[in-house]
Amino acid sequence: MKTIVFGGSFDPLHNGHIAVADAVQANLTVDEFLWTPSWHAVHKLDIQPASADFRVRCLEEVLLSRPQNERLCSLEVDSQRPCFSVDTLEQLARQDSSRELSFLVGGDSLSHLNTWHDLPRLFATCNFLLVPRPQWGVLQLNSYIEALPDALRKIFRAQFVDMSVVDISSSDIRQRLAAGADVLDMPDVVRGLIAAEKVYS
Repeated sequence: MKTIVFGGSFDPLHNGHIAVADAVQANLTVDEFLWTPSWHAVHKLDIQPASADFRVRCLEEVLLSRPQNERLCSLEVDSQRPCFSVDTLEQLARQDSSRELSFLVGGDSLSHLNTWHDLPRLFATCNFLLVPRPQWGVLQLNSYIEALPDALRKIFRAQFVDMSVVDISSSDIRQRLAAGADVLDMPDVVRGLIAAEKVYS
């Protein structure tokens, strides 16, 4: 079973995230697509996200109009603690041994992937699906692979999603919302929830 795991803070969920999901669905065989919000990202402990409850509600509302193979995976928010990606992925594999896991992350993750927890376990557990980001494409991927130790290079599997770069960031949206701007780079239902609950203002 081809399983895509799309992890992130989704703080807030925006049209860039939707464009990524659409591109994956259009170009790859997908049996299940798991939106997997973090409770608090390990590499962003200095940033206080919107509550997990709010971010999950935004996802749930958006998923009502998404393809049926897309669903919420609440493993990390249910834990109520920062989680290492490898632990989440291994838990998903244990839940269903038929899963072939692909971990969907920004291509710019290559810049700090070597700092992630337990790379040998992580590389052995999943393929990487990389989203094109400004200045992060196939050349950077090849350079990253060439720099890996032999043991890791043999088990690292990665490819880029076939899509154009979408230059939208959650941090930029948060800054604009805090400044009182009307931000259009989000699904209407997310914009409505943010306005109703005055999140990020």
